[in-house]
Amino acid sequence: MVVSPHVQEAVDALVAHPAIQKALAFIKEDHAAMVSEQKEIALIPGAPHTELEIRSPFFVERLQKYGLEDCAIDEIGNAFGYVHGTGKAPLILMEGHLDTVFPLETPLAITEKDGVLYCPGIGDDTAALATLLCVIRAIRHAGLKPCGTLMLGGTVGEEGPGFARGVRHLMDTRKDDIDAYVAIETCWTYRVTRGAVACKRFELTFKGPGGHAWNDFGLASPITAAGRALAAIAAIVPPKTPKTIYNVGLMQGGTSVNSIANEAILHIDTRSVDMKARDAVGARILAAAEQAVAAENAAHPEGGRICLEVRTYGEKPGGDQPEDALIVQIASAATSAVGVEPRLMGPASTNINFPLALGIPSVCIGAGGNAGKQHSLGEWFDPKDSYTGPQKCLLMLFAMAGLEGVIPALCPTRASC
Repeated sequence: MVVSPHVQEAVDALVAHPAIQKALAFIKEDHAAMVSEQKEIALIPGAPHTELEIRSPFFVERLQKYGLEDCAIDEIGNAFGYVHGTGKAPLILMEGHLDTVFPLETPLAITEKDGVLYCPGIGDDTAALATLLCVIRAIRHAGLKPCGTLMLGGTVGEEGPGFARGVRHLMDTRKDDIDAYVAIETCWTYRVTRGAVACKRFELTFKGPGGHAWNDFGLASPITAAGRALAAIAAIVPPKTPKTIYNVGLMQGGTSVNSIANEAILHIDTRSVDMKARDAVGARILAAAEQAVAAENAAHPEGGRICLEVRTYGEKPGGDQPEDALIVQIASAATSAVGVEPRLMGPASTNINFPLALGIPSVCIGAGGNAGKQHSLGEWFDPKDSYTGPQKCLLMLFAMAGLEGVIPALCPTRASC
């Protein structure tokens, strides 16, 4: 990844400063405490839509305990606090998400084998929460003072059932204040994700009168109409550049084998880093469904007709930014500075979808460590050398917001752009 001399010199100046060295050393020494806190958080349920009552109060208490100012939980459960600097701007937001995918009744217990931790949610995104708390402790331990303002905390609803309600709320209420946005997601210190996959999902419901397979033979069938639509959709070839995809992921309908169905439903997912390309494929899919209904009705002119109902849900914006975007350079330089080779990952669906679509410089980074089987009961996390994650995060924060008496903020305020 490209790093300009200006960015590299700023990160080098940070690494050479005694106060930053003190903070980085603290993080390494604090590793066992960070892992212990990660275990503690993993045993606190993060079930969708329960954060406001369970994890948010716990997390805001930790933010206060470790010295953040103006700590608060907003009306939907986002929990944030601040490190105020010598000036208000730029405002740099860094967050991990408080929720997991697992229902409230999921048994939570940690087992350990050869140093690897096993527990639902132990990595995604509990690792990020533990990393962020470690960074906060290091900031206070070393007495670091940014030039700008750091907004640090946890968001709700990042996972599918939450419909990204935490970051949506932040963009509705704070989008004009935030100058840069960093989401910490799962693990891998090397991870740098600059792009966001825009997605939109459709529920296509084909409805008809239904009837008896023998007595009402000849009626138009919602299942047959859905089949016609499926065949037409399968023939759609989306563009390869920008990468655009669709998937028919779920089919429902019918009453019994000897009944003409009165309803059939298709669930379709469309994705692209380019929202226009995504929407163009979606329009072709809807046109195919409408033509399938017309063909089914034309083939069965007598009796009740088929109609189509369309419901759009699960829409996320998206976008991309250049490999040499300032925030990507900072993430890369900070990662290299802690002895890890950065990797620019492909576009993904994360909390940065929303700020990036609004033109806010954004990047998604890993918390540190190694992990696997996310979103499954067999999820695992290997904390070996995971302290490099919070070290990288700390360097990123003070490169973006500046360090009083050492370097000015690299990130400009959006108002000045």
